[in-house]
Amino acid sequence: MQNTNYFEFLKNTPLFAGVDEKRLSAAVSASAVREFEKGEEIQTDPPSLFCVIHGTVNVYRAERENTVLLNSIRSGGVFGAAQLFSNESMFSSVKAADRCECLIIPRDAVTQLLSHDNRFTLNYVVFLSDRIRFLNKKIAAFTAGDGVKTLAGYLLSLPDNDGVVKLPPNMSRLAQYLNVSRPTLYRAITSLSEEKIIKKDGAFVKILSYGKLKSI
Repeated sequence: MQNTNYFEFLKNTPLFAGVDEKRLSAAVSASAVREFEKGEEIQTDPPSLFCVIHGTVNVYRAERENTVLLNSIRSGGVFGAAQLFSNESMFSSVKAADRCECLIIPRDAVTQLLSHDNRFTLNYVVFLSDRIRFLNKKIAAFTAGDGVKTLAGYLLSLPDNDGVVKLPPNMSRLAQYLNVSRPTLYRAITSLSEEKIIKKDGAFVKILSYGKLKSI
């Protein structure tokens, strides 16, 4: 894909919508393109803004022996924005969920956009605000205390594919990560299933009623 195509692609994403075309073109020209194979870890150092052109990347949070999926970012999404101007290392890891392609915009190019384009600055603030709301949902899911509420909050915070979410393969680690016992986690799954709010099939959960799940 040539620079012109990347430029046209970015114009149609929320973060770059309405940005001055000359400044956006300059940012694209300063960027690099990388392809990643399925399962490959994506290094975000030096800090840059990553735009997913093709494929999907997964963001994981690792703590001790627990690894939990935090988010899946598909074509048109971005990651690396929160760390771009931070001196601290990234607390999560990013891996390619399938073969994917990313446009990597260096910090200097993002700084130029923030300094000279008000529309991009507003888009950037909106994006970070959305990320804060997303993380608040995660926190609520992990600190709810009640097993059913904790599981409901966790399921609502996961990325879904037509109402289907994927749980981590190790339920004991998930229970520890959610700060509940394994029996409590299984009881919560059984309770939501019996009320026909969710339907579990192996590692996948189909959300049957978002309304009921949100009301818990």
